[in-house]
Amino acid sequence: MSLRWFFGLAMLATLIGFISCKRDDDEPIVNRDFSRLYMSFSEYDNSSQPIKPVNVGVLARADSTNFDDQRNFQSFISATNGASAITFNPAAQRIFVASSNIRGRDSTIQIFTVAKEGTVANSGVIENKHIISVTGLLYYPSLDNLYAVEYSKNTIIVYNRPKGRNGRMNASHRFIIPDDKNLKPWDIAMYKNVVYVTRTGNNGGIDVFENIASVRQDTLTEDVKPQKQLRLTGSHNIKGISLDTVNNMLALTDYSGSGDAAVGRILIFDNFNALLDAGGEMTPSRIITGPNTGLRQPSDVELDFKAGSKYLYVSDPQSKSVYRFLKTADGDEKPESTFRLGENSSPVGLSLDSR
Repeated sequence: MSLRWFFGLAMLATLIGFISCKRDDDEPIVNRDFSRLYMSFSEYDNSSQPIKPVNVGVLARADSTNFDDQRNFQSFISATNGASAITFNPAAQRIFVASSNIRGRDSTIQIFTVAKEGTVANSGVIENKHIISVTGLLYYPSLDNLYAVEYSKNTIIVYNRPKGRNGRMNASHRFIIPDDKNLKPWDIAMYKNVVYVTRTGNNGGIDVFENIASVRQDTLTEDVKPQKQLRLTGSHNIKGISLDTVNNMLALTDYSGSGDAAVGRILIFDNFNALLDAGGEMTPSRIITGPNTGLRQPSDVELDFKAGSKYLYVSDPQSKSVYRFLKTADGDEKPESTFRLGENSSPVGLSLDSR
């Protein structure tokens, strides 16, 4: 072999090797639809049994035709005493999960990283004595704040720069919301620095706070009054909230009764901006409810907020199911698809990453 051919082949091999070893982060960004549904489960077992119940999971391709396929689900067993509220935001690349605190000793919010392929790993923890019964979580990237609704103390707790925490962390601020006709705060949504908090109980609804996000001091604010109140006569257990600002929709969960006698429903509002401007009494555009829906005690809801999206997702711990409905569903309509992890797995919280 001539020296010229030898060097030619060597250069070709080097070029091929360079191309084949190119790192993932050098690849061009491809604009693809993306849909992952993060779920929390309330089961907890502190015994010495080697197999623990799953309390966090990720369902890939949540808007695909095989929503019910467990092969698309990645489970994770976290240190929470049964999981409750969950939130994910792609700007943080973190999952935040609160404990259902079954044993009364878990005053933490667990933090997990999410790899590109959806694999969940432990990252850290926020420990604070005020974390007792967190029912709503929200990470707001523009302020780098984690908001936690503390049900037992009628409080919204704020943690600034929470992503890298691993240990005790003081709250950046605490807002105490007074009882309103025995209505308790439950879940939280936020848009353009306006905070929306659901109120659960008879004739509940939503409180709208326009001044919480602007507070920066490390203090406690008591008797925080909402700027607006939206109420729904005849509701009993409004809990989960999802606000789709792209398609101008709002969804709430509600149910009446308990156990086998429970009747669940999803309240859909098709023009949220007009509803917010009017204030006062809320009237749903549509209500998903009835035997065919499978809804018993829905606890959380997520609207897909892509333009022209089709689906909404509902967790129901009583029926051990996560339901996927069309956003146009109405009345006693069957779910478009249903995901069940098992009879011993009760889904509580949902967080949708849809891009």
